[in-house]
Amino acid sequence: MYQTWTSRLQSKRLWLFLILLTALLIWLFSRPQPAQGAEPAPTQKPAAGKPQGKTQGASKGETKDKSTRQVATAPRYISIKGLKQQRKFVAGDTGKFEVLLYLARTTDDKGNTLRWNPADPASTRAVLSVSVPKASGIRFGKGKKPSNELTVKVDVSKPQKGLVAVQIPYTVSSRVRVKTYPLRIHLSAPLVTSDGGRIQDSGSVTVKAKVNTPLFTKLIVIAILFVAVFLFIVEWVRVDVVAMLMMVSLPLLNLLDSKATFTGLSSNAVIAIIGVMIVSAGLNKVGLVSGAVKPVIRAAGSSASKLMVYLSSFIAVISSVMQNTGAAVLFLPGIRNACKVMKIQISKVLMAIGMCAILGGTLTMIGTSPLILLNDILPEGVEKFGLLELTPIGLGFVIAGIIYFYTIGGRFLTQISEAQRERGEVSDVGDHVGDITSFYESLDGPFEIRVPTDWERTNDPETITEIRMEYGASVVAMLGNTGTVEMAPTSDRTFGPGMSICIYGPTEEVARFARDFGLELLETPNKFKILFNPAVAGTVEAVVSPRSSIIGSTIREIGFRDNYGVTTLAVHREGKTYYKEKSDIPLMSGDALLMHAKWEHLQTLQEAHQNFRIITPLEAEIQAPGKSKAAILCFVTALTLMIISSFYFQKLPYNPIPLSVCLMVGAVGMVVTGVLSIQHAYKAVDWRTVFLLGGLIPLGMAVDRTGTAEWIATGVVSLLGSSVTPLVLIIVLAVLSTVFCLVISNVGACTLLVPLGASMAMQIGVDPRVAAIVVGLGVSNSFLLPTHQVNALYMGPGSYRTKDYIKIGGGMSLIYILVLVSMTYFFYLP
Repeated sequence: MYQTWTSRLQSKRLWLFLILLTALLIWLFSRPQPAQGAEPAPTQKPAAGKPQGKTQGASKGETKDKSTRQVATAPRYISIKGLKQQRKFVAGDTGKFEVLLYLARTTDDKGNTLRWNPADPASTRAVLSVSVPKASGIRFGKGKKPSNELTVKVDVSKPQKGLVAVQIPYTVSSRVRVKTYPLRIHLSAPLVTSDGGRIQDSGSVTVKAKVNTPLFTKLIVIAILFVAVFLFIVEWVRVDVVAMLMMVSLPLLNLLDSKATFTGLSSNAVIAIIGVMIVSAGLNKVGLVSGAVKPVIRAAGSSASKLMVYLSSFIAVISSVMQNTGAAVLFLPGIRNACKVMKIQISKVLMAIGMCAILGGTLTMIGTSPLILLNDILPEGVEKFGLLELTPIGLGFVIAGIIYFYTIGGRFLTQISEAQRERGEVSDVGDHVGDITSFYESLDGPFEIRVPTDWERTNDPETITEIRMEYGASVVAMLGNTGTVEMAPTSDRTFGPGMSICIYGPTEEVARFARDFGLELLETPNKFKILFNPAVAGTVEAVVSPRSSIIGSTIREIGFRDNYGVTTLAVHREGKTYYKEKSDIPLMSGDALLMHAKWEHLQTLQEAHQNFRIITPLEAEIQAPGKSKAAILCFVTALTLMIISSFYFQKLPYNPIPLSVCLMVGAVGMVVTGVLSIQHAYKAVDWRTVFLLGGLIPLGMAVDRTGTAEWIATGVVSLLGSSVTPLVLIIVLAVLSTVFCLVISNVGACTLLVPLGASMAMQIGVDPRVAAIVVGLGVSNSFLLPTHQVNALYMGPGSYRTKDYIKIGGGMSLIYILVLVSMTYFFYLP
């Protein structure tokens, strides 16, 4: 009855998820989309009693809206002078800038002479207003409440040499974002003609206001970067702690405000990683990821190098159509399972696979964020890139990377694994979970034995206890004609025709048992495939605790089989192991028990019993193949939304379903449909990675917002001058891209360097698309430090150190630059 109601409830959850998903898609596609680049219509109503027509001399298209987004035409007769094309403001600065007004035209349309109106003092007041966006941090005026908009009355009765000077006081916030903002100046001034007529000339001009930070601020940012890199290398504290230290230091040093500092934890990248971790955990729980890598395991045999090559190639292809971070998280459970089955230390292959996921993102224009952005930031008039236009370079990256890790890089990874063993910091290893039987010489398995359908009973011993006493073998599961697997069958259980038996024991004795009874010993599992999966079931070792209440009791009396579905395979005491008579030996403090069961049963036993400690790590992810349909639905839904987001909404001014939303839809679906409980969803998130990225993102924001990155790039460009050759240009851009993507986001580095590179290219007569190719691909060269999301994600499971990335990533970075420079120069340079 309980199972019936449970299945109904789970079915209702699935239907609820489908209904909510359908409603979401209908809403997304039915809502009106603004035209690309369109601005919201102004809602301000004209003041009552005022005519809406234009005064004489007012320019066509002039608007009463003070927003700096709209630029009206300049006055017809008066010119605004004294401002350079780009006015520079420095954070924390206070001062004045001068606006000069003079008559640019001295006659009107009828040929009458124009002049300022000095006759009536009441009419000689011109009105000048200045405004900038609030985000600029620039405030005009004096007193306690300066504003981003200021209107002043100007006395034009006494011009000096035809010029009227206006002093505008300003202050700049100490916390600003280095950026160029529009500064709008609107003027309305009275003029008189030689025939006594009056003209009210008005209009607006807009100049560029560049907000910058002082040099001292940039030097502080560079010092923080050096401290962060130094702490990453020496590893006095964990890398995620270093990231959090950087995060809290930024507002204390007045480099970012507190709101911007903590936006990294809620950024699209971090939320997307949380979502993809939960989706990946759901796919792994139903066994889909493990099933996908089974052919790879069979093809690799026992070779770690072959496993690395196959999985690296596989993940590179997936990363070409899926964000490389998502592919890396999705494959992590499968990589762990493959290493567990093949008994390979995961640190020998994980870094190589992760870096190949990064390389795979360069195969198409949708595989990584900088390439998705690239076409939108190209200079005007430059031809856009096609989906597969840069694929040849991407293939060069992937092939060169696999060769590097198969040869030199593979040797480095082996050295790192051996060093981890010496330090006792072994990463995930196949023989550390569910394979403790290797220490018990007289125990092999599991084996599957099939009882023929025409088998006839004899008087030979056939109960489970008698089989153990005769052959030293333990039956851990039986399958009857009903098709239901019976875990840890009772000691008096017998077998009959058509049944299957899962058994542990010495290989020779198990074979003898099958021969004596006329049974079939299968070479590969058939009915018990799920029990042969190390992600579902396995063996652990437990030690009886001192002062335990079970001391003096036998295994038969405790009832591990009946109460928990756990089979005890052996008891080890003082250098001697008992296999046959283990059930009737009174337990003592310090006895080691070798147990077999499904991981969920062992976890229940561990939670219920405080009399012994399970010293073998339990499998954290328990599989539930029955939920595979719901898991596939959630994954396909998330993938479909990602494709729609990339190909449809990405082209619109507003994307309602960014990558984070797409993946969180799949993650929530995993919980709603019952694939994962909410507790397991929380456990699936690697919070070390979350805080590492959440701390590094504001550090990159500080480098960008304070203008430090632009200052460095501009300095390098000015040092090179205009006599640089195309090859030098490509090399410089490749190196700059590599350096910048280590300290700021690759999207930020791409946005900054593409305009600079295109400008340099045009100065020396090179197609700006060449510079865009080098920068767009170069910002993916983030192998030296664990700052890339994939490197940060794999750092923990592989037990890697920062200097491991410097050692191996250094070689990969040089190869990356070599491939990028050579292929761009020979195949893409006109």
